[in-house]
Amino acid sequence: MHIMIITSLSGIRFTTDENMTDIALRYAAAFAGAHKGKIVIGRDARQSGKIITKTLIKTLTACGCKPIDLGIVPTPTLTLAINQLKAKGGIMVTASHNPIEWNGLKLFNAEGDYLDYVISA
Repeated sequence: MHIMIITSLSGIRFTTDENMTDIALRYAAAFAGAHKGKIVIGRDARQSGKIITKTLIKTLTACGCKPIDLGIVPTPTLTLAINQLKAKGGIMVTASHNPIEWNGLKLFNAEGDYLDYVISA
């Protein structure tokens, strides 16, 4: 199966198949390289989000970060939690309005803003 990846200013989107955990692992490791400390993680209600979140937590922990899993939350809740918890950043697992066979990662800095630079994974 061929995986599709779309990158944008608000993150990345990818089709959910057997490669999705590898994509999440690579982006989490790259994110952790620039954001040591507490990292807030949230997700939408897509089933694939559970697996992706587990991969993010495992990878971020292995890279020396302290992930905080908020569970299913809207994106604005995640951005507020970053500030409230004095986290170094956050990752929202969501494909927004895309069909169910997609998921993605929105990456945020310590101020709760979308990252203003591209992370290469």
